[in-house]
Amino acid sequence: VATAAVKTAADFEAAMSEVGAISGASAQDLATLTAKAKEMGATTSFSASESAEAMKYMAMAGWKTADMTAGIAGIMNLAAAGEDLGTTSDIVTDGLTAFGMSAKESGRFADVMAAASTNANTNVTMLGESFKYCAATAGAMGYNIEDISVALGVMANAGIKGSTAGTTLKNVIANMAKPTDAQAAVMQKLGISLTDSSGNMKSFAEVMNNLRTSFNGLSETEKASYATTLAGKESMSGLLTIVNASAADFDKLTETING
Repeated sequence: VATAAVKTAADFEAAMSEVGAISGASAQDLATLTAKAKEMGATTSFSASESAEAMKYMAMAGWKTADMTAGIAGIMNLAAAGEDLGTTSDIVTDGLTAFGMSAKESGRFADVMAAASTNANTNVTMLGESFKYCAATAGAMGYNIEDISVALGVMANAGIKGSTAGTTLKNVIANMAKPTDAQAAVMQKLGISLTDSSGNMKSFAEVMNNLRTSFNGLSETEKASYATTLAGKESMSGLLTIVNASAADFDKLTETING
């Protein structure tokens, strides 16, 4: 028992030393992080060493001491739902950066991912995989994680998940932001726009509602044709799941994620 305790302590110290090396933390900052990791180990289902592992991914994402101490609770709450802590930390830190969110918003980020993964046919790992492909594009457009998660959840319910779902959203957003002549013609014909009548950017929720309304009443052949033009052959099925989802299912998932 004594040997195991010594090894555990040594592993924890080694992990914290790695955090310090990656983050460039001062001795005082490292002491703060060490105390926080021990606190998480004492008050959550994870050990202090696992907390240190989560901090390592935060440090790799460029987070400073204040960011780590503010953000680790949200990440650990999400991981407590059954995900690997290190993987969850990696997903959240990458996602926050891509969406232009701050470390203190990790709780909000974790809540949204938890809501999406428990109310749609997906999980945190698959959502993280989707974010790899679409979060940077969505973030550049000013779209929030809630609206993007609704779209990913709707697609997941139709079996379109992970990188496929992320690629679909990336293509749809990029194509509508800078359309070809053919895409611009379809958008004009259907009354689809990324901006409102005053020229202000719409939220992605408004864009999805615009798409759903514009495609409503079209024949299946017309829907497939227009979706292929807007999203491309590989991503058209994902776009169709968004425009074809029932109002009840779409609204319920939207309310759950935003709530």
